[in-house]
Amino acid sequence: MYKLLIVDDEKIVIEGLKSATNWKEHNIEIVGAASDGEEALKEITNKQPDIVLADIRMPKMNGLDLIKETKNLNLETVFIIISGYSKFDYAKRAIQLEAIDYLVKPIEVDEIIDSIKNAILKLEKIKSEKQTTERINEYQVELEEKRVLDYILGHRSVDPEKDHRLKTFSFFNIGLKGYAWQDSKETEKLQVLLGHLKNLLENRGIESFIYTIDSQIVIMFSNSSLDIDNDLVQDLLTLIFHNIKIRPNVGISNLYENISEIKKAYSEAKEALKNGIFRNRLVTYYFDLETYNHSFGNSIIEEINQFFKESSPDLLSRISPFIDKVFLDCKKSNLSPEKSKYLCFKIVNHCLEYIESEYEIKNIGGERYLLYEELNLLQSLEEIRVWLEQFIAESTVFLNENHVSYNEKFIIDLKSFINTHYNEPIVLDDLGKLFHKNPAYLCSLFSKTVGITLFEYITNIRLNNAKKLLRTTNLKVFEICKQVGYENQKYFNQVFKKNIGTTPGLYRSQHIIK
Repeated sequence: MYKLLIVDDEKIVIEGLKSATNWKEHNIEIVGAASDGEEALKEITNKQPDIVLADIRMPKMNGLDLIKETKNLNLETVFIIISGYSKFDYAKRAIQLEAIDYLVKPIEVDEIIDSIKNAILKLEKIKSEKQTTERINEYQVELEEKRVLDYILGHRSVDPEKDHRLKTFSFFNIGLKGYAWQDSKETEKLQVLLGHLKNLLENRGIESFIYTIDSQIVIMFSNSSLDIDNDLVQDLLTLIFHNIKIRPNVGISNLYENISEIKKAYSEAKEALKNGIFRNRLVTYYFDLETYNHSFGNSIIEEINQFFKESSPDLLSRISPFIDKVFLDCKKSNLSPEKSKYLCFKIVNHCLEYIESEYEIKNIGGERYLLYEELNLLQSLEEIRVWLEQFIAESTVFLNENHVSYNEKFIIDLKSFINTHYNEPIVLDDLGKLFHKNPAYLCSLFSKTVGITLFEYITNIRLNNAKKLLRTTNLKVFEICKQVGYENQKYFNQVFKKNIGTTPGLYRSQHIIK
């Protein structure tokens, strides 16, 4: 329903307009009336009508000035002017103020209804244009967010000319110890939290891009001329804790002015967060981390960074002698257990990143939080060295035990595909295209590796699922037939009896248990 306000200094005119027609039939609700311009403006402010039917000559404020004042309120209200004067100047001014119509008294009901219809068309056009503008703006925001995310992850090259708007920026990475990232209920809570974070920053006049990357909340502050102050940090931390009841850890990068350094800034915040988790600090600035590194004498840190920078395939097999050298340097430099732990932390982080990038395996050895807690409990240099060697040995054993050949991995992926899509038509040529293999070679390799033909494997998967549905549901046989990938029930019955030794109906009756 569209809301209509009637404004006229003659009560009889107001009552006549109210009863002129069945307004509900025209999707109109009369929300009020006013007898002078000032009263009308108050009603418009309070009730925000869609349409105002107003006389041009009224006490205190005329109809044309009422339109001007309403425009200042930034409302989308449209006006229909009624008047006892047919002067062209009045009509011209009304048109200039975008009135829908200028009706001269006496007015026929049909004229009013036609003007109301035109007003509704205008309102629908305004609404449509507004929605289109909002969609365009949302699309542009999404495009910008996607582009910035690609920059952060290194999926596209940075174009400083295109992104001159991003003049200054820094990163604020948030870790949530023990948070159930895969839980759908927690995901909903997280989306609500991200919205609250965005609103808090917008209310402070801070532009931001907010993402979740690798089980971290990542906030990029853009066009911020100042470093992130403590009050803002505390407000963000309080908001996070209030929403998900987890004490967060935060890593904050340096401030940058060149968008081409976006990956560097993101890496700084990641590094600061990891360090803060290890040292059990709520907030860690990368600047402080740089100072901490310098307190060692950068040579040992640089040596560790350089070793892992090479990323050769035999890196893990060469790491033991390297660890011995690092700990020998620790002894020579008389480093405290606290600082030695920090070096161990650096090596562990590099190892984890190497394994993640080279083998696509995350959380080897358990959650990082738990690894850091274990490491923090150690007291002596010898305990730290033994723990690190054990971590490397266990990681190497895991990789060796789970290593498979290229063909073995292909068979695993093919089985996984069939286990997921057995209830759909599976065509050999389509499998060949999907896995980039010759169909005949694909069948031959599968038979040699698995010991049964590809067709037999698909049949076994389908029949095992059919048996489960026969035992555990009240679905009719023809429904089960379709759910496990057979279009023809007669053929399904034949395959079932040939492989199971009985019909689906008899199998069900023999396997029902109370």
